[in-house]
Amino acid sequence: MDLLFSASNALNKWLGADLPRLPSEVNRQAGVNALVSDANQLCWQVHIIDNRYQSLEKTIVVCEANSRFTLFLPVMRKLSLSELTDTLQMEWQSVLAETLNYYQLLPSSDIAMLLSKLSNVNFDITWVKNTDLSINGHITDAGLWVTETLRERGLLSLTNELTLDLAIHLNTQRKRIKKRKEKFIPIERLLDYCTNITTDDRQDTTFSTGNIIRLNDFRPK
Repeated sequence: MDLLFSASNALNKWLGADLPRLPSEVNRQAGVNALVSDANQLCWQVHIIDNRYQSLEKTIVVCEANSRFTLFLPVMRKLSLSELTDTLQMEWQSVLAETLNYYQLLPSSDIAMLLSKLSNVNFDITWVKNTDLSINGHITDAGLWVTETLRERGLLSLTNELTLDLAIHLNTQRKRIKKRKEKFIPIERLLDYCTNITTDDRQDTTFSTGNIIRLNDFRPK
């Protein structure tokens, strides 16, 4: 199963990774293709913001394509693509578990079982440069939560506690996708998705385009 990270232009520039663009859909502008998580791939849109104007301290904002489930990564130094990928792999599942526990959708034993099943999913990680415009608005709103929280509290960067608190707050609020006329709560939708991908029998799949950078391309030989 593919785990696709879609980096905004800002994140691509900050990483210095020179990521390839996601191949364009028919009659669509390059670099702004829609992302869809399905039985074969889990997609995340990833962006980076300054905590204040041109600050060294920044926050990476990450949003899952279907559920709009959002998490934050405070960064004080530049990360390699490999470092960022390893952190994202751990953080999205950690924030998922913490939000499930807070929202009380599952008992602790079932949350632990879900994480165990997710750890057994064989994710083939890919990175591309692309901004899904339908997700971009949710990321912009999430970024405003970060900058306003920091300003009000006189902080340079989010603490671990604030990072989790913001994520839990946003992921338990009702979201709306006007174009699709959908209303949903991110944690509920991501739970449904994770339950589906960990209960169906499946064969390993690969993303069917050649213009994609694999994480192994960036790891030391």
